[in-house]
Amino acid sequence: MAEETFWNARKILSELCDNPKRLEVLTSFWSGGDETQRRLATAHLSRTMHFREETLRKAPKEKKAAWLASKLASPELETCFEAALMVYHTTRVSEMLGAFLDQWGIPHKKGTIEDDDYKAPTKEQVRAGVEALKDRFPLQDILLYLSSAGLLMGPDWRKATWPVVDEMVAAKA
Repeated sequence: MAEETFWNARKILSELCDNPKRLEVLTSFWSGGDETQRRLATAHLSRTMHFREETLRKAPKEKKAAWLASKLASPELETCFEAALMVYHTTRVSEMLGAFLDQWGIPHKKGTIEDDDYKAPTKEQVRAGVEALKDRFPLQDILLYLSSAGLLMGPDWRKATWPVVDEMVAAKA
């Protein structure tokens, strides 16, 4: 059996997103990300692109997203990329997030889990959820969600979601 892929935020954004989706995710970071994370990203971009921080702060979100996308290889921005994935899923595609949580019987409000007393889905439940929802949501969005859930929700989620992502990527190839 092939070894499971480790899906960090940079790999998710570079391999599972086309450019429009990547920019949509990163724009959500500038719209609703944590202020500290945005400051970190601004300082990093300013330093590496030789821009004044004020120039970056005043730029439109879409432009800042494009600049951030140009730095996907920067491990220093990994937490910013993780934050972008979280904000994107909880704001822009919360309907899909909620649909998967419903499939797995995890209580939530509009895709946000509010109770810590739940079990992560199993690999079989993830596969069943994909089967149930594949006609309702685009494959790219499903792959993006499952890989992000594994990354952001911890080891039990990784065991369930990442192998399914790997299977789906291999089947798509």
